[in-house]
Amino acid sequence: MIQDNTDPTSSEGTPVLVAVGEGLLEVGMRNDLPSGYLGRGFGGDVANVAVMAARMGTRARLLTRLGADTPGRLLLDFWRHAHLDVDRITVDPSAPTGMYVNAVRHGGHTFDYYRSGSAATRLSETDVDEHLLDGAGALHVSGISLAISGSAARAAERAAELARDSGVMVTFCVNHRPMLRPDTDRNLAFARAADIVILSSEDALAMLDTDRLDRIRAMLGEGPQEIVLTDGPAGAVVLSDGEIHRVAAPSVVVVDTAGAGDALAGAYLAGRLAGTAPPDALEPAVIAGALSCRWPGCARSYPSAEEVARVRAGASPDVEPQPFSSESA
Repeated sequence: MIQDNTDPTSSEGTPVLVAVGEGLLEVGMRNDLPSGYLGRGFGGDVANVAVMAARMGTRARLLTRLGADTPGRLLLDFWRHAHLDVDRITVDPSAPTGMYVNAVRHGGHTFDYYRSGSAATRLSETDVDEHLLDGAGALHVSGISLAISGSAARAAERAAELARDSGVMVTFCVNHRPMLRPDTDRNLAFARAADIVILSSEDALAMLDTDRLDRIRAMLGEGPQEIVLTDGPAGAVVLSDGEIHRVAAPSVVVVDTAGAGDALAGAYLAGRLAGTAPPDALEPAVIAGALSCRWPGCARSYPSAEEVARVRAGASPDVEPQPFSSESA
């Protein structure tokens, strides 16, 4: 495992968000790059959530595996500069780091993934022990964590068992990805046992055959205390304590929507771990998701807490964004 003796954030003593899943190096293809050049980015849904939470001032720890290769080194460097706790990341010399191509085009983007047999798919229950949740306020897992391999799913489920035994909140982003052939029953069981469930309208339709919040609540049962339903540029809604709160997204000049849902989730969980009530946690989360669309790529496009606060206070969201990178951290 990687040992990093630096302070992961300046929020010593605050609850830790522990994320279990994969990280992926992003290769960007877009029109604003010179001919013959590719963009470098950083992705993986739970890793993105952890980065955004850290950007909002929350301590975040990532459990995953990386290959002993250049993509793995680039990811690890980025996560360290993003102030993630990387002590639970294992470098596996027998498997590569997963990658994906994000081809940004007018009106949207396409993803092509190269993760089969990656180091992250070899995540297993042996990577999970009682110290994973030291200082944790929440454990975060996604449907992708459950879908990349059977052993990764068992690792995530074992971590959730430990969290429940320890009184640690379990949060779940559905992130239904048909290309991974997810086990819908397994995902549904995990969602029903989670404390906070975050899903998009597309996720809800794919897993539950409905995007109506009342029906989603009925199908998930009484396990989740909070359900966050996102709807792209329309914003998001949270159901908590029987009350529904809606937040509209600010209008921004969209460059790339990749990773926007993860930004929303990371900012929302940061707010909840800080003790902010669900309606008040959702507002900056929706702003963070929107602001992330102003720049290409996933985690490197995420705004700072200061940028989110300025927009929340009434500043224009169309001020020239400052992309987050290891050089600017």
